[in-house]
Amino acid sequence: MDIRQLEYFVEVVKSDFNLSLAAKRLYISQPALSQFIKAFEENENIYLFERYKGRLQGLTPTGEIFYDNAKAILNQYNMMLTSIREDSTQMKGKVRIGIPPLILGVVFADVIAQLVINNPNIEFEIIEKGAYELSKMFMVDELDFAILLDPTNINPEIIDQHLLKQDELTAFFNHNNPLATKEQLEWSDLNNQMMAILDPSFIIHHKLQKKFTEYSVKPKKCTMSSSWDFLMLIARNSDFITVLPSPVHDFHLDKNIIEKRFNDPIYWRVLLCRPKKPRYDRVHQYVFEYILDYFAKPKSVE
Repeated sequence: MDIRQLEYFVEVVKSDFNLSLAAKRLYISQPALSQFIKAFEENENIYLFERYKGRLQGLTPTGEIFYDNAKAILNQYNMMLTSIREDSTQMKGKVRIGIPPLILGVVFADVIAQLVINNPNIEFEIIEKGAYELSKMFMVDELDFAILLDPTNINPEIIDQHLLKQDELTAFFNHNNPLATKEQLEWSDLNNQMMAILDPSFIIHHKLQKKFTEYSVKPKKCTMSSSWDFLMLIARNSDFITVLPSPVHDFHLDKNIIEKRFNDPIYWRVLLCRPKKPRYDRVHQYVFEYILDYFAKPKSVE
């Protein structure tokens, strides 16, 4: 007999052995409740209820003992649940999360806000730096979590990593640019173009440079920044082309900016990383599961 069945038995007694009333309070059918009682007594070869002409009249001596024990077990069970729920609302501690500015702006703003609002007793320290700096901090145990891009280039023996989001790097530029007529871009299309890209503190910068080398792309002029907002602004108002993760378009809707994908794309994989440990404390495990759960749920489209 499980907790649910104990609740059935106790409710029958509390309902003065009126099965119709007990079934209504339990939100089950009366036949199902009657079958439960019959099956339990037959399986255990005991009688819990006194009967007269098939109707329940009271408890047998065995039923009285069982009723007292069932009430005690249910009371302990409910106290345990209350304790767990109260404990979870009083979770305290400090969590250090390192996030690159671009990822914080286009991927993590909502989940960080929810974590802070829903957990007033947890102190969240958000370290906003480029992925290379965060990797260094991670390896010297200055972070509890780091949001990094794949590959992290960190020894897999010391890092526990989980994929949160995957997309592609895409090109953004003014709608009057001649490339706007193309369905998709080749990397060679960027040769001799005005380029505005993220600076070397971002892994994206190095991925782009590798792709430029592979396709012999030599920009006519190249400007760099750590601000994706600035890169989008300069692409909107000039001949500059920028290359950023596709989700940026969700935060920078502008009819004057065209987004184009590449035939041979650079994939943008966002990872949740934490140091490998034999055991994690309750607060850090809670935050870890909260983030994973947030990104596992489908997001509504408005």
